[in-house]
Amino acid sequence: MTCLLLVSACVSTTPKHPLSTSAKQTKTKVGIVPPHKKISSWAYQLQNPKVAALAESPYDLLVVDYSKDGSDEKRLSPKDISILHKFKKTVLCYFSIGEAEEYRFYWQNDWKKNQPGFLGPENKDWTGNYKVKYWREDWWEKGLRPYLDRILEAGFDGVYLDIVDGYWFWHEQGMEVRDTADEMVKLIKRIADYTRKKAGKNFIICPQNGIGIFKDCSPEYKEVYFKTIDMVGLESLLFNYHSEEDKNYRLQLAKQLAEAGKTILDVEYIEKSQYADYLKQVKALDFKLIPYGSTQDAALDSITDFWKFRK
Repeated sequence: MTCLLLVSACVSTTPKHPLSTSAKQTKTKVGIVPPHKKISSWAYQLQNPKVAALAESPYDLLVVDYSKDGSDEKRLSPKDISILHKFKKTVLCYFSIGEAEEYRFYWQNDWKKNQPGFLGPENKDWTGNYKVKYWREDWWEKGLRPYLDRILEAGFDGVYLDIVDGYWFWHEQGMEVRDTADEMVKLIKRIADYTRKKAGKNFIICPQNGIGIFKDCSPEYKEVYFKTIDMVGLESLLFNYHSEEDKNYRLQLAKQLAEAGKTILDVEYIEKSQYADYLKQVKALDFKLIPYGSTQDAALDSITDFWKFRK
């Protein structure tokens, strides 16, 4: 994939999303509102992000991969992220913490034959992705910490943590759910401490899915979880869910997080014709949720403009 060269002078500004707020710093009685509190729209793209399209998009917050194609050679540069900042974007980096991905820079070719202690079975649904024993120090040293250093070097505003629900996988392998949930919360806290020490206290921590973790962990780790995270990302909360029971359970948990001051992001993989109904359902909720409609194939290979199709 070719790299798009861009300077800020050659990109025209785009009117803000109809649901967006001003990106200016907002002062309160206790100081400046943290960046994630000003977000009212978001977008999610992992495949082949183009800086120009991201900059011109009407969304406040962007979740992208650290690389244009997943490789270290095509990783986004500090210049790329600074351009997005000039266009008042808050940029989170997608970061898988519960699985190892064989196309990432940290992967070693002999791992399939000589598996490191942290490496678990391959994900049957995603070739080249392997469950990891995320509580192990060698996973931190060989995979996570070097990855975080690249994220920090590029200047991202936070991390969007995927495979948090890996804690449930290891529970299904026979481990106590409280233990696996506690270990995942510990890891999220470790990531937060490491990044905020280097990037500042406003570095955003946003787990994706695994929303039941604060019910499954120990009470003391529930408190740690709530103190650590800023936002929560969810997929298929209102469409394409497993069951009505699962939907209602996740909605209850999302409401608890929202009432605790956490920003709730949701992405639905739907057709454009469903977007108006999606917004209607969001409006009917008894807590605040920031919606994003992506394509039905869940490819996350473009920034959608579904908001134009509101009725």
